[in-house]
Parts: sequence; C-alpha cells; structure tokens
Amino acid sequence: MLNNKHYEGYEGEEKVKIWNEENSKEIGFVIWAGFFNTILEGCFHSDFQKNGIIECYYNQDGLFDEIWEMKQPEIVLKELSGFNETSLDTQNEEIIVIAKEIIGELVSLISKAVSKKEKIFIEYE
Repeated sequence: MLNNKHYEGYEGEEKVKIWNEENSKEIGFVIWAGFFNTILEGCFHSDFQKNGIIECYYNQDGLFDEIWEMKQPEIVLKELSGFNETSLDTQNEEIIVIAKEIIGELVSLISKAVSKKEKIFIEYE
C-alpha cells in the first residue's frame, strides 16, 4: 500500500514514489516533488558518496531518468541523517517541518527494507 498523505493537495504536480515490495505489494509512499527536492537540497554536501541519492540529485540522473533502485541504502541513510535546514533556499517553516517528517518516514522504510533484505525503489514522475 502506498501512502499519499504528502501528495494530497498537490495532485497534478510532479511527485516522487518511494517503495519496496513485500509479497508482490508495493509498500511506501508518494510525496510532492517539492518536499523531496527540499530534502535533497538539505542533505547535499560537496563530498557526496558514489551510489547515493545525493549523487543522483547533483548529476540530475538516475532517479530523474527512470525507476532507481537504491543499491546502497546505507549510504542513503547516512545522507538523510545529514539534513541541514540552514542550507535550504526555502524559509517556509511548513515545508521544512513536513520535509523532516518525511525524512523520518524514509529512514523507517529504508531501515525495514534493509533488515528484510528487500530492494527499495524511487521513481520521479
């Protein structure tokens, strides 16, 4: 089941789907691309690791081109833990608060998938 809570009210705009598959069912969520971009912007640092989500963000490839499989989720977890709101272009408190909430949900989803040795996917639509 995919949770659309963070896409409600943004229907028709770009979205990001993040999920793993359990028993042939998609488990994860769909979020407004604005929240996702805020998260990536807040996690960005110039010495990013190869095969992480920040590399895709910086190079504008991978998840922006097709369904992206998170090959090294431990790198993504580390990147998410480095979220720094002072580096954001936005000063909108509501967006920042929701971005932090989504980070918590992402960490939970990724950690559970890692413990179960399941693949995690991201699709930018």
